[in-house]
Amino acid sequence: MKRLTALLAPFALAAGIAAAESPSPIEWRPPASFDASKPGLGLEPLEGITSELLYDPKPSNASPETGGVYESVLHGTYNHHQQFVVAGEYVIVYWTNHVQDENGPGQRILARVGAFRDGGSRIDWGKPEEIVELAPPAMPAGRRPASDDSDLITGAFMDGTLQLIGGRLFLRGRLLLCDGWTDSMLYHHSANRSPVPDKHYRHTRQARFRFDIYWILMHFVQEWKLENGRLLPASELYISGERAPAELQVTPTIRKKMGPFNPPYDTAKPLEESPLDFRQALTGKQIRFQRYPKYAPGTAKLAANGKNGLAHHAEFLRPDGSSVVIRDNLLDPTTYYAAEKNHPDDAYSPAVKTNLFGTAMPAAGELPDGTVWIAGSDMKRFNTFITWSKDGRVFDRTKLLIYQRHKAIPGISKPAEAGAQYFQAISRGGTIYLVYSIAKEQIGITRIPMETLK
Repeated sequence: MKRLTALLAPFALAAGIAAAESPSPIEWRPPASFDASKPGLGLEPLEGITSELLYDPKPSNASPETGGVYESVLHGTYNHHQQFVVAGEYVIVYWTNHVQDENGPGQRILARVGAFRDGGSRIDWGKPEEIVELAPPAMPAGRRPASDDSDLITGAFMDGTLQLIGGRLFLRGRLLLCDGWTDSMLYHHSANRSPVPDKHYRHTRQARFRFDIYWILMHFVQEWKLENGRLLPASELYISGERAPAELQVTPTIRKKMGPFNPPYDTAKPLEESPLDFRQALTGKQIRFQRYPKYAPGTAKLAANGKNGLAHHAEFLRPDGSSVVIRDNLLDPTTYYAAEKNHPDDAYSPAVKTNLFGTAMPAAGELPDGTVWIAGSDMKRFNTFITWSKDGRVFDRTKLLIYQRHKAIPGISKPAEAGAQYFQAISRGGTIYLVYSIAKEQIGITRIPMETLK
């Protein structure tokens, strides 16, 4: 056995080196003027683009002590996790909104409806006062506590996805909880409510314990409709699956009691009691507006270097039919990572490091002529750039989209200064619309004529 091990060792070492030296699916060729230390990265601005704000919030004083109620749909300086749905001539952009902190108590979902005009080359967004509260707070709104040392859970927040199924709009949402901080990405999301080992849990954020721990409490669903460009509820809200537990085992030694929920979550009927046509509609095929790359079980966060640090992703199709996923790596926030595959049904292998500068959530897509583009940002999110390629392999054109240093009202996981980040891309006619949050406070959109990338 020792002799066999000795004989195989060189082959194992060679295999390890080969894995470590796996070529990147993309090559970035930055302009000679590129300088990561300069405002604007030393890049030439892309001509012909325009930007505007979809949401410019007012500060909120909502707190549990005063009832935890938002003053209006225009209040709350944390705004992030933007997504969109296109329904005919309308586009719905929606996002999470909170008093001031990421995933704080009473985080809700807001939405704004726009109408495509002039063949999609512009969008009419109506008035800010027409913004809709798509999902109200599940618990009284207030600042996220500095320490999760309470025995009573009062910090439920939500996220959700607006789905277009058979021409009908359904909001599928989740009530979640952020409780505690961990030093391991393995416990960043505790979807099955399994207790986190005590040694990997702290009540407060610390040097190594910088990943907050998410717990899924409950799912819900509600139908909405568009009437003359107005977004209106079309059903009551139903609880999908089990209700939130009365208690939550956070670690083997920490157990917490669930606090009361706000209406309608406290008395909402189970989905099984909804009308039959409602339930049948939910089983229909959903129209996808974002791509969801496929990974083998347990590998969604795994990089080729063996570290579980991969987070957000953007996917594009090459002209030759192969596809590539671009990832940011929370444990190496200097360049993007990437993986490729040749068949749509295949799962992506763990991504390898590329030489493409950038971090945070990228966006990517294709033009009708097959040109592939990627939009990304730097670590401080002051600079947004776009790079494009004819073959989806060599990206040899790069321009600056946005340079912005917005002074924000800081909060937990919300900086005092940042720019555009976490991009979503809407393509309509000959235009790309890039939607993003600005310092996790404002919601912005940039219009990019496709002809500028040819």
